[in-house]
Amino acid sequence: MIGSKILLSIIFSIIYLIVVGYIDFELVTPLFPLPNDICYYHLHTPPTWVRLFYLDNMGHIEPPFSGLHVLILFIISCVLGVTTAIRTVNYRIKKRKEVPID
Repeated sequence: MIGSKILLSIIFSIIYLIVVGYIDFELVTPLFPLPNDICYYHLHTPPTWVRLFYLDNMGHIEPPFSGLHVLILFIISCVLGVTTAIRTVNYRIKKRKEVPID
């Protein structure tokens, strides 16, 4: 049973990482007022939220983004994956107990 929870946690976490990553990178991030020029913040001081979540080590705003941004997405997907796996396994156990044995 623990093996199935671990396997389901990994599978659901990967699925959620793809879904949450797509939603963040393709739908949410373009809504923020980030400059089109990747070197804009070489000459201008970036706001703190941009520095934390969107600047890489070189000061560019590019798809790798910062490690904190990617770490937060990874943690969110792992929490959702583990929660879904636990609920799925518990639901299967509950359904198995409800079936009358003749």
